[in-house]
Amino acid sequence: MKVNYGDGMTVVVRLCSIDTPEKAQPYGPEAREALAALVLNKSVRIEPTARDRYGRIVGRVFRGRTFVNEEMVRHGHAWVYHDYSKEPEFARLEERARKARQGLWALPKAKRVPPWEWRKLGKGKARPVEKGWKLWPWLLAALVAGALAGGAYLWMTGRLDISWLVPSSLLRFWSVGQVHLPASLSLC
Repeated sequence: MKVNYGDGMTVVVRLCSIDTPEKAQPYGPEAREALAALVLNKSVRIEPTARDRYGRIVGRVFRGRTFVNEEMVRHGHAWVYHDYSKEPEFARLEERARKARQGLWALPKAKRVPPWEWRKLGKGKARPVEKGWKLWPWLLAALVAGALAGGAYLWMTGRLDISWLVPSSLLRFWSVGQVHLPASLSLC
């Protein structure tokens, strides 16, 4: 969830103790719409509980007196993230939603894959891999250019012997100084 502050700053917040289906996952768009109905263009209060490995704030989100994290579980729009949950009531709410076949619990059992398992299977890419430029060709080009420039500098200053690489007739030509430039290309 992205939260915009009045001064134009945007912060990414992950709702603690719950995990919603990915966009590409069954019930993903519906869960997203449910969250939007709760918080979109509304004032919310965030109680940070931690930061995840991606630097996002993990927290409890409130809209007025409504505990958004809890409402998502209550209506079957999210799984309880049992490995990280610090809300004992969430497990009971999830069980009630499951028994009532609310939200994602109305899906056939084969389509109810928890998001953390979906991501492990590699299915849950939140956004497809974008095609674009890759970094390694640029790094390789920079390394080659640096090596060539460094080699040229060392050769011109006499610190690099390339006689084994260049035919001897060409070396004799360069050493005698038989390079003739046209008048239009003469050096100043």
